[in-house]
Amino acid sequence: MANIFLTRKCNLKCPYCFADEFVNKKNEEVTLENFEKILNFIKKDGTSRIGLIGGEPTLHPKFNKILDILNNDDNIKKIIIYTNGIKIDKFLNKLNKDKYSIIINCNSPEDIGRSYKKLEENILKTYNLLKDKCTLGINLYSDKLNYSYIFGLLKSINSHSLRFSVAIPNEIKENTFDIISSFKKFKPFLFEFFKDCLKEEIVPYFDCNSFPDCFYTLEDKKILIQLSELAKKMKQNKIPGTITSCRTCAPVVDILPDMTAVRCFGLSKYLKKPIFEYRTLTNLEKYFYNQIDLYARLSFITNECENCNLRLLNKCGICYTYKLDKMETLKNFVKQNI
Repeated sequence: MANIFLTRKCNLKCPYCFADEFVNKKNEEVTLENFEKILNFIKKDGTSRIGLIGGEPTLHPKFNKILDILNNDDNIKKIIIYTNGIKIDKFLNKLNKDKYSIIINCNSPEDIGRSYKKLEENILKTYNLLKDKCTLGINLYSDKLNYSYIFGLLKSINSHSLRFSVAIPNEIKENTFDIISSFKKFKPFLFEFFKDCLKEEIVPYFDCNSFPDCFYTLEDKKILIQLSELAKKMKQNKIPGTITSCRTCAPVVDILPDMTAVRCFGLSKYLKKPIFEYRTLTNLEKYFYNQIDLYARLSFITNECENCNLRLLNKCGICYTYKLDKMETLKNFVKQNI
């Protein structure tokens, strides 16, 4: 799968923004000509699933035209729009097709102020149109975050599943971040969130950056099992495995307006490549795997991680971003010894 980065513009300033290297730094958006070139590149090997990202993708001045292009392309079978939901109502008339799914990242009233009312309205409109293809998500970026608002939003559409992620702190970019200490500090908050989800009959499932299994005690795992049982009760069939075991990272390529690609935003400063240096998306994915994933899987954060079976089986779950300095050290070692 590939995501197409439509515009750097965003109408919010989220404190945790995962794409802050790109967002609102300058006025840049993909041209329609380049959008079609990117689309043709993605389709070349039969890939039929894409994501539209930003910034805020709905702020692209020709977003309507982009939807027309996609609606007329029978080779694209699945389109996921990642949005903050504030402008999505302007385009719902073109999204009433089986190929579209919408993931709305729901920020708190404290973070988005007067826009929160619009978010509430647009969640209802989008759900009424797309039903279970409208997914709500939340980023847990602080152990002081008041997340109670998300339960009200979920109840408004009678949804019992919630996509969530533990946001990667911006400090990681300077390699000044102690991930082990951070996880330990954040875990009590995370499990209070899980317990509140149980009370509200909401099943949370990790997007990415899941906690490694070694951080969970037996008591922690009892709560995760309860969430898994709740998922079965609510017939959320895809969810049990994502909450009781670590997520593994698979290559998802993000293609920028200038037609360069990154492995993901967390690794964007580490490596960028022009897409047309590669024959197909599959070739590009293989390049990123060999340059990033392979070294990330061989790297470990602490000495205790070196012989961990979960790490060796690629079931650790720790985001590759936390391993950037380790990956670079390993890569330099390999270059010097080959």
